[in-house]
Parts: sequence; structure tokens; C-alpha cells
Amino acid sequence: MALSPRYAIALTAALGIFPVALDGTIVNVATVPISQALHDDINAVQWIFLGYLLANAAAVAPSGYLANRFGIKHLFLLGIGLFTLCSALCGVAPSLNWLVALRILQGLGGGLLLPLGLAIAFEPFAAEERARASGLIAGPILLAPVLGPIIGGLIIDNWSWQAIFFINIPIGAAALLLAWRVLPKDQPAPTADSRFDYIGLIFPSIGVALLVYAFKLVSQTDPGTRTAVRPAGSIHGWGYWPVWALAGSGAALLAAFVILALRGRREGVMDPRLFARRDFTMGSLITWIGSVFMFGVLFLLPIYLQSLRLPSLSPLHTGLALLPLGIGTLIGTILGAALHRRLGARPIVVAGGLLLALGSWALRDLAPTTPISDFWPALGLVGISFTLIAVPAQTVTLAALSGSVLNKASALLQATKLLFASIGSAVLVTLFITQTTWHANRLAASTQADAPKSVGRQLLAAQAGTDALHDIFIIIIYGGLAVALVALLLPSSRDAAAIDEPTTHAA
Repeated sequence: MALSPRYAIALTAALGIFPVALDGTIVNVATVPISQALHDDINAVQWIFLGYLLANAAAVAPSGYLANRFGIKHLFLLGIGLFTLCSALCGVAPSLNWLVALRILQGLGGGLLLPLGLAIAFEPFAAEERARASGLIAGPILLAPVLGPIIGGLIIDNWSWQAIFFINIPIGAAALLLAWRVLPKDQPAPTADSRFDYIGLIFPSIGVALLVYAFKLVSQTDPGTRTAVRPAGSIHGWGYWPVWALAGSGAALLAAFVILALRGRREGVMDPRLFARRDFTMGSLITWIGSVFMFGVLFLLPIYLQSLRLPSLSPLHTGLALLPLGIGTLIGTILGAALHRRLGARPIVVAGGLLLALGSWALRDLAPTTPISDFWPALGLVGISFTLIAVPAQTVTLAALSGSVLNKASALLQATKLLFASIGSAVLVTLFITQTTWHANRLAASTQADAPKSVGRQLLAAQAGTDALHDIFIIIIYGGLAVALVALLLPSSRDAAAIDEPTTHAA
């Protein structure tokens, strides 16, 4: 049986997004091999990730506006081509400087694909059926970070670090071919202003990038604190003045952009007046809260399993240990898409928030030596909760939009989601580190271990890290309950059905 054209379009968009979502964690496991192969310090190698992330953030904000100006299909093809080409070149980069430069270009391509893929997948579906498209897109975005360490570990163990970039080539080539053949031809955006909004292009792009970098800098290692006794050093933390200088500059640029966008009469890069819509605002709010805890869990659990658990796990075994999280994500994607049309978003997101709280409650009593299999039921619940929150919230946010408005709304949603994910992960990582230190001091004092043996120090560090992780999961319990409460403000299924498609805003 032939695949429906709209599903072919949505699957093509999902295929284009998948390597971008995979790239984050698959490259993370190669930090040490890249550092050793290129003879550079780990702190310098971090720019492989930071450069990519900042370019990604800078490209997300204007992507919808550029799609309206030059065609969404053309821009999506450009994003896939740039991402794939730079992936191939990263694998043959002769030095760290070349690798960082190519990763920045790769990040620009990836930043175009995330919001545009979402808009492309939504466009051919009627509003009441967009949960299916949302599920097709949310699945790769949430599943890829779980699969990344598994695939990356297998590749590095059997080949080399270069191969983690080469894996994008066949996926990108297939996505490029399908996008060229399957996606409909671009139609000129009827609201496109003849004048190009350069200020609107620059302000949000740089503003978002500065804010993302500021909050990532919080949890970066301060090179000056590394010693022979403490080779890992300590993080910059919230007291590091460049954090607030960068954050203030980014916030000022975004504030100036919002003021100009609200006062101007030209078609702007993003349209803040979309937040006047209840469905867009409440769906975005749920997405922001959910992204804080989703990305926090995806970031902290691998650190705990590889650094503090006894015995610690390799990147490959860490990925395998977290596989139930990915399985739960797939189950939640199917359930969220299937139930959305029948029940509406509100009860599904409420259930997702409660499952997030329940799964976090089950994880709060882990011990440093807890068998991995004991993690799995709770991780499965957390994985299900991720997509029960993400799929309906994303659907509500964009369900009633189409055309040029949908393109810019998708970019606005992804840019703000990236901001909140960065802020949330920085807060959770910093809190995890400070709580680990506090618990280590408490345990050392309670055991009166003035000069513990190496095994004793290892056990104390593992217990302190585990206790800190308990504290994080208690916060996530309240976060899940907060999601459930805020979800009660989502439009009901009757309200959602009554929402008319808006006219295009002139910004």
C-alpha cells in the first residue's frame, strides 16, 4: 500500500531532523579520543560542542523568517546539505581549529532543520490530526539523545572517533534525496515584505546565542582550578561575572528586538504577538517547563552512571542502561499521538506530569551499587512522561497555524525551548555539583574519616553523588506536579476545536 503523501512529508522531515538530534550525545562520548588524537586539552575540545550549540541557537531564531523569504523547501535542503557536508569534513579535519570551525557550520545547518522540520511536518495535516505529525517529529528528537551514547560507544570501540561524523553521511544523503522528491514546491509567502529585516535577523540570533552560552558557561570547568590533586577542577558557577555580562547582553538584545517588533509595521523575523494566543502561550509554557527537566535528566544521568556509580559504566554501557528511557519515549509517542484526538491535550499532559513525578519518586532511593535493572521500570515511566508532555504541548502550540505564520511560530517555539533547556540544565548541573560537595562534607564529618583510604574516598564520593541525585529527583517530582497543574490551563478539546486559523501578523 502506498504511503499517504502527508505521512511521507512528515517522515521525510523526521529523517532530516534525526541526525541533528543524534549529534549532541553521539559526539559527547568522543571527547577523550578527540583530545588524545589531536593533542589538545579537554577544555579546548569543549569548543567542539559549544561552537556547534551556539551556531545552532543562532540559526534557530531566524529560520522561519528566512523560510518565508526564500522558501521552506529550499532552506530545508540547504540545512540538510550543509549539515551533511560539514559532517563529512569534520571526519577528516586536520586540527582542532578546523574541527571547531566545521562544527560551527554544521550547527548552522542543524539549527535550520529543527524548526523547519516541525513546520514542514505540520503543514499538510488538519489541526485535529497534527498530533500524529507531532509524534513523528518528537520521537527522533527525544529518542536520539538516548541512542547517541550507544551508537557512539560502538563506533569508537570498533572504528575511530572520525566515524561518528561519517554516520551522518548516508542519513543526510537519504534525507536530501527524499526532501527533493517528496516535499512540495515552495510557494511565495503572501505576507513577505520586500524589505529585508536585518536588525530583526541580527538581534534575536545573537541574543539567543549569548544567553545559551552564558548559561552553559555556568557549568563549564574553570581551567585555573585544575591541579594535580584535583585534575577535574571546579566549575565557573553563578558567581562568574562573564555569565551575567553575557546573559545581560543577550537579554538586552532580545528585549530591544521585542520592542521593535511590537512597534514596527514590517514583517519581522519572529512575531512576539503570537503570545497573545492562549493556545500558543500555554503550549509554549508546558514545553518550556518540560524541557528543563527532560534535558536535565538526559544530561545528569549519564554523568552519574559514568562518574559516580559503583562500578562506573563505560559510555556504551551507560547508553544500554538508559535504553528503557528510549523505549518509554517510543511508547509515549504512540500513546500521545493516538489519544490526543480523542481526549485532547489537557488530560494527556496531566498524565505525563504525574508519570514524571512517579518515575522520579521511584528513582530517589537509589544506592551507589543499585543494580542497573532496578533503574529500568522508573526510567521507562520517565521516558513515557517525556513524550506525553512534549507531543500534546507541541501540538496545541502550533495546531491552528499554517503557512508563513507556522514557519515563524515554529522558530519562536524552538528558540525559546532551547533557552529554557539551557537555563534549566545549567541550574540542575550546578545544584547537583554543590549538593554533591555538601553531602561529601556531611558524610566525611559523620564518619570522622580524617584520612580515608582510596576505596573509602571512592565510596564516599559515590554516596555523596547519589544523595545529590536524590535531591535533584525531588525537585523533578515537584516539576512533574507543576506540569500537571499548569496543564489544567490548556485549552480543552472543545476549545481547541473552536480555534480558527489566525491571519498573518505584520511585524
